[in-house]
Amino acid sequence: MSMTFKQIRSATAVLTFGGVRFLIDPWFADKGAFPPIPIAKTKGRASPMTDLPVSVEEILAGVDAVVVTHLHFDHFDSTAAEAIPKDMPLFGQDEIDAEELRKMGFSDVRILRDEGVVFKGVTLYRTACLHGQPGRIAELYDPLPMRGEVAGVVFVSPNEPKKFYLAADTIWFEGVRAAIECHRPEVIALNAAEASCENYGRIIMGIEDIEAVHRAAPEATLIATHMDAVGHAELSRADLRRFIVENHYEKTLLVPEDGEVLSL
Repeated sequence: MSMTFKQIRSATAVLTFGGVRFLIDPWFADKGAFPPIPIAKTKGRASPMTDLPVSVEEILAGVDAVVVTHLHFDHFDSTAAEAIPKDMPLFGQDEIDAEELRKMGFSDVRILRDEGVVFKGVTLYRTACLHGQPGRIAELYDPLPMRGEVAGVVFVSPNEPKKFYLAADTIWFEGVRAAIECHRPEVIALNAAEASCENYGRIIMGIEDIEAVHRAAPEATLIATHMDAVGHAELSRADLRRFIVENHYEKTLLVPEDGEVLSL
């Protein structure tokens, strides 16, 4: 089979893997639909900062299942909930998120598991995330109120020679290292815009996290996603491309534009 990764916008992407098409973290809101994030270090930027590159109908065409790593506003919104067919298979990170998806009217909600769950010949393994600073997750999310839990996913299929690891909303920590050591993925997608909060720090990967992933998986192809779309992002595609050139990462780290398809 031919693995492809189509960058849509922010963390939203379409992964074709083992002949199965997965829509990842659908965020379908119009540009500027969400007000600036009060606790962002960068002020005054509404989200999303860009329009979708293609229509919702085109995004959904041929999709077999949706993977929802967590229910934060920029990973699954009401616009997506309305657009996605209610009988579409959805994978949630745990029973708590699954119940919320069922309340939205979805009838085929499945749960990601550490030991793997099989869908149309593809096995999806849940992996750990740290969506903020160690020991400070509750400090950040409880007052919002918002869950701090997130799941990454490793995709494996006998029809694909490479494994794909969606690290999701996390910084580098032992859980990411463990996922790499356990599954040995050849392709890794990193949410890498270094979204940060005032008086707190980053809540997803930045350059130092990317470097840590590269050290742990030096032969893997890395994809930087979740770029140039959320108001609290501090690392842009332009920044990351300068880093790539300065450090000779051209063959290791890919930074797709919205709408771009990578053949992997």
